[in-house]
Amino acid sequence: MNSHADDSAKTSPPYQTFSLWSDSELGNTESDNTEVFEARGVSNGWTTKINRPTLAVYRPTPESNTGTGIVICPGGGYGGLSIEKEGHAVAQWMAEQGVTAGVLKYRCGGGANQHPVPLQDARRAIAIMRENAAQWDLKTDQMGILGFSAGGHLAASVATDEEADINYAVLVYPVISMREGVTHQGSRRNLLGDSPTEELSREMSRDEQVNESTCPTFLVHAGDDKAVPVDNSLRYYAAMQKHNVPGELHIYDRGGHGFGMYRGDRPVDQWPDACKAWMQMNGWIAKEPTGDETAATDRVHASMDDTQPGWTSLTENNFAHVNSNEDTWSWHDGVLHCTGRPVSVLRTAKQYENFELVVEWMHEKPAGNSGCFVWTTPESIEKLTEAAKPGLPDGIEVQMLDHGYTDMIRQRGKDTSWFGTNGDVFPVRVQMTPFPPLSPDGSRSFPRKHLAKGHGQWNQYYVRAINGEVRLWVNGEEVSGGTDIEPAQGYLCLESEGSPIQFRKLRIRELP
Repeated sequence: MNSHADDSAKTSPPYQTFSLWSDSELGNTESDNTEVFEARGVSNGWTTKINRPTLAVYRPTPESNTGTGIVICPGGGYGGLSIEKEGHAVAQWMAEQGVTAGVLKYRCGGGANQHPVPLQDARRAIAIMRENAAQWDLKTDQMGILGFSAGGHLAASVATDEEADINYAVLVYPVISMREGVTHQGSRRNLLGDSPTEELSREMSRDEQVNESTCPTFLVHAGDDKAVPVDNSLRYYAAMQKHNVPGELHIYDRGGHGFGMYRGDRPVDQWPDACKAWMQMNGWIAKEPTGDETAATDRVHASMDDTQPGWTSLTENNFAHVNSNEDTWSWHDGVLHCTGRPVSVLRTAKQYENFELVVEWMHEKPAGNSGCFVWTTPESIEKLTEAAKPGLPDGIEVQMLDHGYTDMIRQRGKDTSWFGTNGDVFPVRVQMTPFPPLSPDGSRSFPRKHLAKGHGQWNQYYVRAINGEVRLWVNGEEVSGGTDIEPAQGYLCLESEGSPIQFRKLRIRELP
């Protein structure tokens, strides 16, 4: 076992890589390594000629660990592996949901790596997860398999393989059938050769292997998939229905093939949310606290409220416009709505020095961008007001980013290592010494824990600003901040930066 980042250039959090087999078991020599990694843009790496299969394991924080495990099988037509967008990116997301996730780099490419080699690697990966169950606090009866495209065929093979004894499966635009006219020809050829027998084609058509003992399964496909016909998922789900296997089938109008973990605005891009809801329903991912549960959670984390001495609510009368449009900000039933346009801020009517602030916020759409400015300089506010043009002021920004923002930037082929989506704190043209962990350039305080919820869900920020120091709590736990801040007095501002966001329960307590 070793810890490194072999395929994914800027993977976070760190993962542990396990070899599935020894060199002697594989028939390799110490120097025998033919693997090739090709970078096809940010987070779209391609790996081929694998002769040392591995399992890269991402573990959730102890606080979020659900005891659930999953092995992820990237696709690639059984010729190579789309190791990032169908592997590492998925594992990171699963770890954020409290799931221990292993990215399987399995042998493929045809020739000596035809069936049953990929299935042997998948079985071994599951065995490694279960062997480490006690150390990783995993429940051996909550072990799943997830696969994309040809990796979906491998995952379906495991799901219908009694020897693997898997507990649930997620199949995303999977190759299911090896029958002519339905299958993906490249996957069939690489796995079974040029002329497989009728018996082998039937055996490896996994819809024909579903029975009453097959595990619950979640399927995703796009109706306009030109590479792997949607009939593959339809056949598998029909077999599930025939044998009373529980599960869900989600077919989206558009999406094509290979959308992976891209998180844009299309309905198909939200399949992870549907998958999460399904896993929550089955107890493999913890449900979001609601109602009395939320109240209980707030008590545990000692969240502040404006009923305590010294706290006052910030309402419409406590804010003044700076450089927004008339319709950028609006109040309805105690909730502040922001259109996100133009890029601008709404400031408090007065300046603050030492204080505690609580604000709840929710992005309405994926990839939302906003923030709260602390100790905003009056000079920068004056310039923005006079210019009446889009722009942001000087001060300490407490960032409010949706997780989909990272995926959006990656899809544009740009670097995403310099920011986070769980509560960065950083200076904008003012002085601050950030608390670790730091961004690569040392300018930002990155959150120690990943606790922010995605778009459509409310988050609570508690900010304490006192004597030149700012600290941020996200949903009840301290995660980031900075000290040696100058100036340490100024306005509070809410940010409009391109996407709709809502704010509520704004409250403040001034300190000596």
